Amino acid sequence: MGQGTAVTLLPQRRLLELLGLAAAAALLVARLDLATLAAGLGLFLWGMTHLEEAIKRLSGGTLDRWLHAATRRTSRAIAVGALATALVQSSSLVTLLAMSFVGAGLVALPAGIALLFGANLGTTTGAWLIAGFGLKADLAQYAMPLLALGLLGSRLLQGSRAGIAGLLLGVGLLLLGIDFMKLGFETWQDDLSLDGLAGERLWHWPLLVLFGVMATVVMQSSHATLLIILTALASGQLPYLPALAIAIGANIGTTVTAVIGAFGASTAGRRLAGAHVIFNLVTAAVALALLLPLAALVDRLAALVDLAATAWPLKLALFHTLFNGLGILLMLPWIPRLAGGLERLFPEPARVSPAQARYLETNALQHADTALAAIEQECRRLDRRTYHLLASAILVPSAEAIGHPPSRAVIEAPIVPEEWPLVNVRYHEQIKPLMAEILDFYSRIDTPLTAAQEARLETLYARTLRLVEAVRFGEVLQRSLLRHAAPGSPLREAHDDLRMALAEGLNRLANAPGARDIEAPLEEVRRHWQHELAERLRQHRLDPWLASSLMNDLHQASRLTAALTSPHDADA
Repeated sequence: MGQGTAVTLLPQRRLLELLGLAAAAALLVARLDLATLAAGLGLFLWGMTHLEEAIKRLSGGTLDRWLHAATRRTSRAIAVGALATALVQSSSLVTLLAMSFVGAGLVALPAGIALLFGANLGTTTGAWLIAGFGLKADLAQYAMPLLALGLLGSRLLQGSRAGIAGLLLGVGLLLLGIDFMKLGFETWQDDLSLDGLAGERLWHWPLLVLFGVMATVVMQSSHATLLIILTALASGQLPYLPALAIAIGANIGTTVTAVIGAFGASTAGRRLAGAHVIFNLVTAAVALALLLPLAALVDRLAALVDLAATAWPLKLALFHTLFNGLGILLMLPWIPRLAGGLERLFPEPARVSPAQARYLETNALQHADTALAAIEQECRRLDRRTYHLLASAILVPSAEAIGHPPSRAVIEAPIVPEEWPLVNVRYHEQIKPLMAEILDFYSRIDTPLTAAQEARLETLYARTLRLVEAVRFGEVLQRSLLRHAAPGSPLREAHDDLRMALAEGLNRLANAPGARDIEAPLEEVRRHWQHELAERLRQHRLDPWLASSLMNDLHQASRLTAALTSPHDADA
């Protein structure tokens, strides 16, 4: 019944969508002024998309390292968050980066909150750029050369040069969009006036804020909402005080991006999204309550810098910066308590399977830096789990091999074969599920990568596959070790030397990832027992069949260490 209803409703929905598109097309054809406004807004949003993609392509890990280094002090984190947002003109990008860093464990929650506060302040620079330059100059004459260079470059160039072309294309579209918006509002000069929307009644202000929220949610860009407000304000279509209220609403609307991103985020990511919502709601409530005093303060500051009394767009930009700065001042002392409260509100899951990925969030795929950081974190976990499994393969408790250097007493202790689970069983339970998630995440990375990032990603991918080889060699080795585990076995002495050498190598790898000298102890054991085998065979102290088994075990151990120490890991 439910499926039949869904099938019936689907064509109806498509029909409604077509009717809606047809009605919108008819309206735009009938009203060219409205079509101009819509075209300007579309070009602006399109330009923001190109600009953000170009920043992702050109950052090449720089933005990642910059933001990560900024989190050592709260004040520095706020400043760098603001500067990064001012440069890339996308608070959503910086917010998602911060969420990915916190989710990946690269940044502590209080530091991530500070970055987010800075991003809110940095996004106010967009209003200054539009009000100070975009509404005064003829932007079309600057947009056309940028569009031409950007379009040609994106077709003909590759790599970082293509990123520069995308940057030019994005800026050109932004400028052209602003110019179209100005033109559209100018054509409405005599037909439409919003002077009656003065916000004189108490219930007007929440409605104006709500309009700003809805506009930002629909367009997924506070910059686009501010563009509409500023162009309407400059053309006289919108009164000043209502414009301030709508700007407050635009700030609240940016939280929707964080909330949507939180659905696919880890617990840490949801905590940061919660901080984003709380900060913007508190800031908006304070700004709305103090709207008239803040507007009066803006007038005084404008007079101090000789700003014209009617320079409404610049005054709105100043108001936008003031109330975001006020929000930071109010919330700054509360960052530790806010972080603690969010940790209680969003506690860590009671039990997370060790074989389950912790850092491979969908949000991390939106930026090359965060995708690479997430997969690196997970590969480190995979390495550790593999080392523990290989310790089991050589019949050594992992705590005795990974936790501290192995002792000869542990190696020579009696072995009870029934107490050691088979490597293949543990691999399918504890290693393979995590490895499958890593490979799936790797296959879904489709953001532009620099040459260095591609090389690092390929190294991680090859490393993951080599770990499978090491486990397979360990599986073969374990079977032989279990067969000859008895104290009186002719191979027990040689096997103990082999196990000791491998345990020392695993200990070095666990404590110094990328260690290059783990093969030395095994090579010494191999040379010793090759000579010893020849002597014992000549003296008939060892059966040739057992001798060949030991040679095979030494070979498997050499292949295992070779898989763990590929030359490509030197740069890891």
